[in-house]
Amino acid sequence: MAVNDKIEIISNSNPEIYGAVGTIVDIKDTDDRRDIRVKTESGLDIWIDADDAVIY
Repeated sequence: MAVNDKIEIISNSNPEIYGAVGTIVDIKDTDDRRDIRVKTESGLDIWIDADDAVIY
């Protein structure tokens, strides 16, 4: 995954955003995970775990 990739959110923990499509605008790596900041097509700006998304 990289900035500007288009992704689909597949997080089951938040059904309100499941299936949302958006673009990665930032990436934050830690020792044990990768978080991505996504701007969805509906205008939502949210940080999620990279494991909760797939390249669209």
